[in-house]
Amino acid sequence: METILVKAVGFLCMILCGFILKKIGVFAEDDANTVAKIVLKITLPMSIVHNFASLTLTTSHLIPIGLGFATSFVVIGFVLVWSRKQEPAKRAFLLINCAGYNLGLCVLPYLQSFFDAEAVTIICMFDVSNAIMCFGGTFAIAMAVVGGKAFMNKKEIGKILFSSVPFVTYLVMILMSALRLRFPEPVYSIAGMVGEANPFLAMFLIGLLFEPQIQKSELRDMLEVIVIRLSTGVLFALLIYYCLPLPLMYRQVLVLVVFGPILSIAPIYTERCGYRRSVAAVLNSFMLPFSLVVITILMILMGI
Repeated sequence: METILVKAVGFLCMILCGFILKKIGVFAEDDANTVAKIVLKITLPMSIVHNFASLTLTTSHLIPIGLGFATSFVVIGFVLVWSRKQEPAKRAFLLINCAGYNLGLCVLPYLQSFFDAEAVTIICMFDVSNAIMCFGGTFAIAMAVVGGKAFMNKKEIGKILFSSVPFVTYLVMILMSALRLRFPEPVYSIAGMVGEANPFLAMFLIGLLFEPQIQKSELRDMLEVIVIRLSTGVLFALLIYYCLPLPLMYRQVLVLVVFGPILSIAPIYTERCGYRRSVAAVLNSFMLPFSLVVITILMILMGI
């Protein structure tokens, strides 16, 4: 427990570092875009490559991929029923912000400091289907709810998916593992060296993105999203921990994953669906550190 708390405080300090340096003017708000590009296009992909270095793909790894689809569809179905009497833009806002998890910029960098590469790979497997839904399926459904003219076509969905470097890295590494193909060992060593910077940069980025201003008119919409995410997270966690035929470590990791924060590009998608971007932006800023706190508490409760 002491190790978890020390690491958790360390990550909190990284987040505070980014937030404080932005507030005192050392970093500007636009610098977050640069740091995000470094994380998403360099350090995170290299971390993924390194984590696949010793992986032997088995049928157990297929379950997290299916689980990523299942969690998204369950939440989407629930939100569609829950919000059936609300205006289309509000329904789209709930869909985008209630379904899916920000794993690459938050959960993966945090948990890779507590678990070995095999467990981290389970997160990567889950994130393959999670990314397909977040960057394509969920947004397409949300746009369809708003109106046919804004509906995303298959070409646009594919473009969004395959322009994501982490997503393409997942696919390449999974395919190589399935075919028993490997890069030369120096590639994995260099990838590990670069990937070591990922946890700090990801937490620092969270600090740069954090904006705690909340307007009273936005509170109700935000609370609705938080309640739905926590409720479905508890449901998924119980089913995963007690029902999935997986090793304990895999189940523990997946329990933590379903309490991940909202996708970082949710405010952009929210605006495209005709809802107020400011609500999603403040909600996103709050959910990033909040999710890390929940995940830390769960690790302590599970005795990790």
